[in-house]
Amino acid sequence: MKPMKKTGKKALFVLLFFSLHVFLAADGIISVNAEVDAARIGMMDTLTLTLTVNAENTARIPDPVLPELKHFNVLNESTKSQTSISIINGKTTRTKSTSHIFTLEPKSKGTFTINPISIEYRGQLFRTEPITVTVVEGYVKSDRGMDSQREEFQVDLEKLKEDIFILVKPEISKIFEGEQLLLTYTLYSRLDIDSISLKESPEFPGFYKEEIFNATRLEERKETYEDKTYNTTLLKKVVLFPINPGTFTPRPLVLEMTVYLRGEDLFSFFGRPYTFLVNSNDLEILVEPLPVNSTGKRFSHVVGNLEATISKRENTANTGESTTCYLTLKSTGNLNMISDTGIQLSKRGRVYLSETIMDRVEENEKVYFVKKFEYTIIAEESGTLDVHTQELLYFDTAQKVYASVTPQPVEIKIIGKDIFQEKPIIGQKKGHSEGGFHFIKGNVKELKSSSLPFFRGPYYYFYHIILAAVTGALFFVKLKRETLEKNQNLFKMKKARSFAHDWLKKAQAAISSEFYTESVDHIYRALATYVAFKCGKNPQEITYKTIPSLLTSCLPVSEGTKDSIQEILEQCTLLKYAKGNKNEVEQIKILERIKILYEKTVAVIDSVESSRIQTRNQNEEKKGGGLIP
Repeated sequence: MKPMKKTGKKALFVLLFFSLHVFLAADGIISVNAEVDAARIGMMDTLTLTLTVNAENTARIPDPVLPELKHFNVLNESTKSQTSISIINGKTTRTKSTSHIFTLEPKSKGTFTINPISIEYRGQLFRTEPITVTVVEGYVKSDRGMDSQREEFQVDLEKLKEDIFILVKPEISKIFEGEQLLLTYTLYSRLDIDSISLKESPEFPGFYKEEIFNATRLEERKETYEDKTYNTTLLKKVVLFPINPGTFTPRPLVLEMTVYLRGEDLFSFFGRPYTFLVNSNDLEILVEPLPVNSTGKRFSHVVGNLEATISKRENTANTGESTTCYLTLKSTGNLNMISDTGIQLSKRGRVYLSETIMDRVEENEKVYFVKKFEYTIIAEESGTLDVHTQELLYFDTAQKVYASVTPQPVEIKIIGKDIFQEKPIIGQKKGHSEGGFHFIKGNVKELKSSSLPFFRGPYYYFYHIILAAVTGALFFVKLKRETLEKNQNLFKMKKARSFAHDWLKKAQAAISSEFYTESVDHIYRALATYVAFKCGKNPQEITYKTIPSLLTSCLPVSEGTKDSIQEILEQCTLLKYAKGNKNEVEQIKILERIKILYEKTVAVIDSVESSRIQTRNQNEEKKGGGLIP
């Protein structure tokens, strides 16, 4: 009977194995579904996107491919799954359900479409339906069971922004290149503020920036604005110095604020919290270029006003001892442009710059920068020592002319004996004096024999062999390095067009995604890289101001091509720094300009390449070498 039981177990094992084999070989069935937890959200809300994949009789569920989310940031991603096995009429079905959960944060307001999410399995593509989401200001999604209360408590955002806003002054500015511009950011509010947090700091491309004040707490005071009384708080003060002329629109200051709003009912005495974003007003800055400096003097690049004084610590000093003098500069301009003017002495002495001190003061709605140079002086000649400095040329914005300032010299009485530098005396008895005559006395034979072992011994030859080997090795390394640099430049010249096309591909992708800054930057890099590699330069050396001389010296092209290259670089520079908050019509115009720049860049590069090939073919024909294939 035991053999019969053993045979039964074998039959059961074979049956289970066959059933499992049939189960694994069965065709899998896959279904995908995507949904969001809300079709309308606020800028302060998050959106939960859930992708559910149901698969039957599959060993592995493939990973989904998430589409590009241009209007959302992915904050978090998680996955959960469950598996179930059912046997119906002897048929085994294995079902696995996997949920991919994405937490999204909106980037801007508007109505957006989340494109279908796809999964590929055995050559077949499974897709979800597109999802439309509307993003508005503030909070929209209901939390903590307050749906009915929020439906009753509607917020008029336009009216709300009349009661609380950030005002930056001045709103429109017209200044010279390098002139100071003081911006103040002030919060105006007629509401009860619960909390404030910084969302985005203002950015100032094209300017040198000096932070003057940043608020750490609310210090309110009453102020009337447009016939209404507000509680105002100074948020920020910043001084800007424009680097180049042009029109600029800095990015705004953005705060996340929670205020208490009261409804119209009698029981809403304490109000309800409401969180939203507050932006500072738009700002336009027009920067004019400086007039040509026709004075023939060296310009200090200080624009505004400039005062200079020289002061002393002591009236009397001894020769050989140190005394201190100070050169103090005070200006509304950028004193960082002046490193060290130096001072001059009327008598012999030594001068050392020992310290530089920076400070600033606010007067008459202007910020004055103070730079103090401390000099240590060691006088070497007695008498009256005059300490003076050279005149400084600056641009006076009030008179709109170039002006110069020369500080009043100071006098220091120097007492004591004069100090002279020691001079070597010919024939002075020193062991190693240079330039003197020495008469050798003593046993000359012993002197020669004492030097004989070094000059004819093994150390002498070993030393020179090592020296020759090191010299040869250094020469070989230098030769290799020069060859490598030459090969690298040759490689860059041959591959200049390829490198430029790589940047142009990135520019085309950025244009398709409507990333204006990135697309302009990629177009600029493409053309600058092409010209730089053709001329053996670095792309950083290429600007629209230096390009004419560079093209003339190393890349001969026609005047039309030269003008086109310079125009493209100049337009890219203007678009890069003139970006700001634009309406939809202006954004479309900017995008069209960028597309035209892209097409011009491609045409210019192709034109230069074809002209170079024609020139080389003509040269080869003159030499009888035939055309270049």
